[in-house]
Amino acid sequence: MEIEPTREDITQSEGVRPIDQAVLDLLRRGEGLTVQELIDRLEVTATAVRQRLDRLVQVELIERRKVVAGRGRPQFKYYLTSLGKRYASASYAALALALWQEVVDLPSQAMRQRIMRKVGRRMGLELRSTLTGEASLMERLSEVAGKLTQHRVPAAVEQVGELPVLQVHACPYPELSGQEGQRSLCELEQEMLSEAVGQPLRLDACRLDGHAVCQYRAVSPPAEPAADGL
Repeated sequence: MEIEPTREDITQSEGVRPIDQAVLDLLRRGEGLTVQELIDRLEVTATAVRQRLDRLVQVELIERRKVVAGRGRPQFKYYLTSLGKRYASASYAALALALWQEVVDLPSQAMRQRIMRKVGRRMGLELRSTLTGEASLMERLSEVAGKLTQHRVPAAVEQVGELPVLQVHACPYPELSGQEGQRSLCELEQEMLSEAVGQPLRLDACRLDGHAVCQYRAVSPPAEPAADGL
């Protein structure tokens, strides 16, 4: 899971409006466009076009490049950024749902578990790459909880006993969790979170069992054996 802004994140937090989609759709064709070309194609005023471009540049969906053609005066054209291409493209929710169902339907339980572990670890590594690398377990879990909350998965960390506990208050993928094999999704999340914080986490409570939250508790590292003669 690459932790990047989603379409909804950008729209809600940065002020991108539905009318900006028209600009993105034109730029999706792969060609850079000048302000005047956008004015002609959108049939709106220069002020309106510039306002849209300013918003889209601010949220890094598009970028401005200088284009020099011959001896003429250089022009500035606008292009989609990598984030803009993802934002403007079709949703991959249907593809994810289909792939998930195919994994769940695999006849071999061992194969399913192996795939879940690999996917969970890959997602965990991507999540870990966005963290600042805080030293303590409490700090790492708190940062993970913050990342989850940013992506509309409310989470918090509490100190329960000697070790902190990560509490996730909603399912990250409700459309998938309603499918057969939803326990596998819990295992995937456990693998992802363990990889992200660099320490095994145990799922102590689960919403599937009627609990109010899903609760991940750090597993205490095994005690080191005493040296001979001590």
